[in-house]
Amino acid sequence: MKCKFFNLCFFFIMFGTVLLHAQERTITGTVSDDTGPLPGVSVIIKGTTTGTETDFDGKYAIKASTGDILRFSFIGMITQEKVVGNSNTIDVVLTADNNILEEVVIIGYGQQTEKKIIQNVSIIKEAAIENLQVVSPDQLLQGQSSGVQVVNASGVLGSAAVIRVRGVNSINAGSQPLIVIDGVPLTDTDNTLLRGGNTGINPLSYVNANDIESFTVLKDAGATSIYGSRGANGVILITTKRGKRNSKTTVTLDVNTQMSESTDVPDILTADQFRRFKAEVASIQQGTTVTPESLGLGSIGTPGTDWLGGVQRTGISQNYNVGVRGGSENTSFFFGVNYQDTEGFIIGNALEKSGVRVNIDTQVNKWLKAGVNLSGTNTRLNRVGIENNINAPFTTAFLQSPVVPAFDADGNFVQSGSFIPNIFARVALNTDELKTFRLIGNAFMEIKLFEGLTFKSEFGVDKLELEEFVRNAEFNSPGGFAQQVLISEDRWLTNQILKYNTIIADNHNLTVIAGLNYEETLRTRSNVSATGFLTDDLRNLGSGSTPTILNGDRFPSRLYGLFTRVSYDYQGKYILEGSFRRDGSSRFGKNNRFGNFWSVAAGWVLSEETFIEDLDFFDYLSLRASIGTVGNDRVGTFPSLGLFAAGAIADFNGQSGVIPNQPENPDLKWEESETFDIGIKSTFFHGRISFNANYFKKVTSDLLLNQVLPPQTGFTTITKNIGEMQNTGWEFDLNTVNVKLENFEWSTSFNISFIDNRVNKLNADAATDSQGRRIIDGPIQRAIEGESLNNFYLIRYVGVNPQTGDAEWLDANGNITLNPSTNDRVVVGSPLPDFSG
Repeated sequence: MKCKFFNLCFFFIMFGTVLLHAQERTITGTVSDDTGPLPGVSVIIKGTTTGTETDFDGKYAIKASTGDILRFSFIGMITQEKVVGNSNTIDVVLTADNNILEEVVIIGYGQQTEKKIIQNVSIIKEAAIENLQVVSPDQLLQGQSSGVQVVNASGVLGSAAVIRVRGVNSINAGSQPLIVIDGVPLTDTDNTLLRGGNTGINPLSYVNANDIESFTVLKDAGATSIYGSRGANGVILITTKRGKRNSKTTVTLDVNTQMSESTDVPDILTADQFRRFKAEVASIQQGTTVTPESLGLGSIGTPGTDWLGGVQRTGISQNYNVGVRGGSENTSFFFGVNYQDTEGFIIGNALEKSGVRVNIDTQVNKWLKAGVNLSGTNTRLNRVGIENNINAPFTTAFLQSPVVPAFDADGNFVQSGSFIPNIFARVALNTDELKTFRLIGNAFMEIKLFEGLTFKSEFGVDKLELEEFVRNAEFNSPGGFAQQVLISEDRWLTNQILKYNTIIADNHNLTVIAGLNYEETLRTRSNVSATGFLTDDLRNLGSGSTPTILNGDRFPSRLYGLFTRVSYDYQGKYILEGSFRRDGSSRFGKNNRFGNFWSVAAGWVLSEETFIEDLDFFDYLSLRASIGTVGNDRVGTFPSLGLFAAGAIADFNGQSGVIPNQPENPDLKWEESETFDIGIKSTFFHGRISFNANYFKKVTSDLLLNQVLPPQTGFTTITKNIGEMQNTGWEFDLNTVNVKLENFEWSTSFNISFIDNRVNKLNADAATDSQGRRIIDGPIQRAIEGESLNNFYLIRYVGVNPQTGDAEWLDANGNITLNPSTNDRVVVGSPLPDFSG
């Protein structure tokens, strides 16, 4: 009996095992969207770790049993679930998720769905900028995001706009954000040498605004720490347009003409008004009637010169853009050509620009993807001076007397007879030209090593060739003058990145990236000038009889970084992320050449909780916070090295020599900012309303300041890390869709930020004010401990006394005085706005 019983048990066990194996079978199928097969779709048996991905043709195969639930997910698509039934084939068509929060967003060295971004990131999409007509791409950022300021005070073509992300972050180092185009950080050093009050280089002027698909502005340390020593001022990621696989080829032509004029130009006295005014003042002062003729101003009615009107004109810009985009089953492409011809609203100011862009992505096979992004731009800029310089047409027009003639009776230019030049002659006869060629691009390949693990290898280049040429005519510079500067700046970079992504037990999502970044930059410059030209027709430098400048220099630098980022979320509700980067830079002292930067961020998506899901009006609601450190390396190439100077300053007794002109500081390091950020992000009523609010505090330490050295050292100052400054603020963004019809949509956007800047610490040997506070003094501005940076420190003007005609001022104690001194200067305001938006 026992034997029969055991045999029966064995039979049922084996029979059950056979049944189980009979139930588990291979399920195959194809996953596609409206354009064709989708490779890389995640196919997982729900509640397990068993899964696979679709291949290059969108096909998959997975062992599953009847009743199992297959989960199909892909970034930017609505996740679908299918129950395994009797069929061995399950085909799935995924549809795009129109929920904006599921869209893929480019972040530092990767991408993420907007729903899972827990850092302070502003996303400016193509729909917000595609219809804006601008001369330079930086104008596309104006007013688009809280905490981001874009100011171009001069309006002169080619001039670099001031871009600030969350205010000013440094006293002596730069505060411009890092700009990255398709993974290539832009070199934005002001390489121009012959500025003399003229416009410098706008780094974004080399990018065609029509090629830009989106901006991503990284604000807090949680987002920027992955860029380490370059992240303190924020990071702006620019993504250019691309094609889409399995799409028809489309050709777009965009032709537009823009016109511009100067605004808010004050009224100034005409020639006769000026004569009467000067005569009246002289009559009061002398107690007798004084005529304009006796003052050498000419008689009333004599023609004068409208200097201000003469330097203005109606600017016009003509822009032509052609774009071709599309894709086959394996490859997508974008090809763009652009030409821009612009005359500024100031005489003599013109910009001509032409460029080409090629972006190609291809799926070589099931495990290899590759691509290239490449753009080339030529520009030619006729420069004029910017404000507060006598080379500037506007400044000269305001300073010049309206009774001074510009031309004689024969129509020839007339010398002004003072230090203020005849600006019409300067613009007409002189040449001030800046030519540039810039090549920006990268190539990459991405290899799928095995399920969930990819390796991306990327190589990039940013190459700038620049030629400045100045030729001053005999009329403006006796003997004539010519100068040529040639600058070449080449940056080569590589990124090697491993990425691992896995889903554990259907609820735990883990993504890890680890990478290496290496960049090498070489800038060379030659500078030649000469005078003594026989005629203005001779333009080459070799035609000058007397060389005045002949020099050149070389500036190499290197940056090496190791970085990692770990992202984890549970059911998309609870999100944690940590980043770490270690940078090494040749710009800093040998004792502090390497630095560590880190961040930790956490987010809670409340809208995934059942107690929020029951509230129908919430689409999305999350709380987030981050803390971390970032650095600022905008300090020049050799700030830590001991430098020597040669030339006339070093020659002795007819012999050439060199002299030390900068002391070495082996302990010099980058400025470091620690940032805390907390915020809320929400959308309501099916995307009709979105509201974001953020608070931040950024403390920047180790500011680079000059410390006075004893005279016996032979140097006056040395640069050290000794200061501290902080920015705190609130940011608010509100977007609404007011009306949405089939062919019409009306939406509004509002953003505002409040930033409070304070200088916490200056160097111990700094001068002090009457209250004992350390200060850094300037002609019109002053940095004061406990106050915002660079407060205006001026003598207060009261006005003109109507009885005497005397100008009246306030002394330091607030009393009226006719003879103020520098000791009467007080803080009258801050150049930093109380709010912006």
